[in-house]
Amino acid sequence: MNSTRRQFLTLLAASTAMQWVAGPALAESGTAGSGNVTLDKLPDWSGVRLQLWKYSNPFVPSQWSEPKLGGYDWKAANVKIVDGSLQLTVSEKASAQVVSGANSASSSAKWEVDVTLPSMKPGLIAAPLWIFNDKAHEEVDFEIVGTKGMQLTVWANVDNQHKTVWMKLIQSGDLSGKRYRLAMQYEAGKRVAFFIDGKEVAVVTPADTPGGAFPNKPMQPYFDLWVAAGAVMDPRWAGKWEPMAPSERLVMTLHGYRRSDVGQ
Repeated sequence: MNSTRRQFLTLLAASTAMQWVAGPALAESGTAGSGNVTLDKLPDWSGVRLQLWKYSNPFVPSQWSEPKLGGYDWKAANVKIVDGSLQLTVSEKASAQVVSGANSASSSAKWEVDVTLPSMKPGLIAAPLWIFNDKAHEEVDFEIVGTKGMQLTVWANVDNQHKTVWMKLIQSGDLSGKRYRLAMQYEAGKRVAFFIDGKEVAVVTPADTPGGAFPNKPMQPYFDLWVAAGAVMDPRWAGKWEPMAPSERLVMTLHGYRRSDVGQ
């Protein structure tokens, strides 16, 4: 995480709390939200080495403090690899994030994760896959927002500000413990496609956004579990966070990950 991203987080709740597009929920089935055994297995994390500040590595755990979020700092100790799976943990006053390292940004790629969500609670944000360009103020998100459901969001640079230009609540309700295969395919300036368990659930192009505002710069992936606490976070968005017991842990597990280049 970085200073520019931190500035935008404090605006997130206010800008999204009343803007959710109530699209049709993805039909529940025997595979949706429970993994899809027909999909090929993604590469696991067993060969990945996580080292704080080593941005030359393929992936790096984040560690920084943001008082405006209620003191739930990102801690490298809350990220670890266990039996080939990446585990991100929220504990009292600590969140978790992993960012891809140097030379990982792409203007045309498909990113995929196989994730089991944690036990969700109001104020907890599980972002198992999102892509971001810090300098360009551009972003595309999968986010599970408290116990309200899964939100898809596209952000763009509008008048040199980081703004939501498209958003949809794709599944509503408490998604605690669900397992998903999530993917997003990004073609800079052209389109973003979202996939759940191998099914394309949304496609966004400049024709779908106000004034055609659309991300058009290279993006890099992030994996995040964080807390929308603090007075600046509007509880209408994610719900009101209640402090955890000292021994309580909320764990999101990423079983596999893959990036595939896409020809334009």
